[in-house]
Amino acid sequence: MGDNYPADSSEVRKNGMRGVISTGAGIGLMLFNTLLNVPVLGWILGGGLVVLGVMGLVGKKSTDKTTGAVLIGAGVLGLSSFVLKGFTGFLLGTAGLGLLGFGIFNLFKFAKGLKARS
Repeated sequence: MGDNYPADSSEVRKNGMRGVISTGAGIGLMLFNTLLNVPVLGWILGGGLVVLGVMGLVGKKSTDKTTGAVLIGAGVLGLSSFVLKGFTGFLLGTAGLGLLGFGIFNLFKFAKGLKARS
């Protein structure tokens, strides 16, 4: 029934932003998971993500804090991947696929909203 009415422009923009950011984050997380297999690079990337996450937690906006918490989580998983390689690889891969799926779903909703606006 909602297909007969024009889509709200703020909702269309929100779906587009969610889609782009989630898809990019999913691809980045899967790439990060593959780069953890390089011994020294994994430590550097994991530590860098933790530092970036701490900087995000200091931010004033709630989105900065959320992003910071996610970066810290990914960094800690990256650093612990040398001890729990299979478990952390599974978690990072599953999270990457989940974000990628969520992003594609929102991009589909964005395209559908654009079509309804025209």
